[in-house]
Amino acid sequence: MYAHKITGFTGPGDVVWEPTAEPALETGVLVDVVAAGVSFADLLQTRGQYQMKVPVPYVPGMDAAGVVRSAPSGSGLSGSGRSGSGLSAGQRVVVLASSGCWQEVVSAPAERVLPLPDGMGFEAGVAACLNYLTVLFALVRRGQAAAGETLLVHGAAGGVGIAAIQLGRALGLRTVAVAGDEAKRDFALRCGADHAVLAGGWLGAVRGLLGERSVDIVLDPVGSDRMTDSLRSLAPLGRLLVVGFAGGEIPVVKVNRLLLGNTGVLGVAFREFFEARPEVVGELWSSLVGLRRDGRLGDPPVMAFPFADARGALGVIADRRARGKVVLSRQVSEPPVLE
Repeated sequence: MYAHKITGFTGPGDVVWEPTAEPALETGVLVDVVAAGVSFADLLQTRGQYQMKVPVPYVPGMDAAGVVRSAPSGSGLSGSGRSGSGLSAGQRVVVLASSGCWQEVVSAPAERVLPLPDGMGFEAGVAACLNYLTVLFALVRRGQAAAGETLLVHGAAGGVGIAAIQLGRALGLRTVAVAGDEAKRDFALRCGADHAVLAGGWLGAVRGLLGERSVDIVLDPVGSDRMTDSLRSLAPLGRLLVVGFAGGEIPVVKVNRLLLGNTGVLGVAFREFFEARPEVVGELWSSLVGLRRDGRLGDPPVMAFPFADARGALGVIADRRARGKVVLSRQVSEPPVLE
């Protein structure tokens, strides 16, 4: 099989597509990968800037979708081919992993392999995996979001941002998108945002729409210089959910602002949480599937690249041209047409 491997830390140019041995079955479920997710965290890994350092070379990628090839004999495969995990050979699934999804075959623990709903394609499935589980964890488990509240989303045109817009709408929140340019603003509105403003002068624009201190929850995957104004936007008892630092700079919070405003800042590190408590993966996935089944959540928008073109996919993220989730797909032969 072939795999993408990070061989150094100078950027996407250090990612190579090369033959490698298939993973051993061991105690996991073996999955033939059809699509794999690409995220800002993967870009950081190619630069050696991600918080978790792994010796090179290694295979990145934390989410995938594909078809179950086999499950370990120790999990109790029956004559029907169904294992003790409830999975069966030939079943369509998504995989949530700590790393290793950018390859043609992946082995993962059974609790990280989740059934793909009928009617959902592999690319949409992988787009719904890490990003949507992260946002659902952020809004429901960390932010305690309640229907009728107002949610402001930074980085609204990216994979996490679109997940927040769509899930916010599904949970009954009023969503306000903050986007970097007019094209991204329009994209966020098409994906379901109730309002969308440009990043330049966003706080004044939001106040003009909703009034001062009108936001109950801010979901921020950007960081950088937006923290202070995000806190200024919060209503009493408002919550700022820190998901990442795509802006490059890790901001500092002056806690007197939290005291005076009766507000809070909450970290959202879903990977670290599910590694300690793997059962939460299945619980959140069941909630996502339920929202989709009830017609409250549509399939995520994706930008699909040929599976061998990880450099091109990373380049779109580096250039901030991503619209929705960027994925690598064995079903795609040409890269997407970019605006």
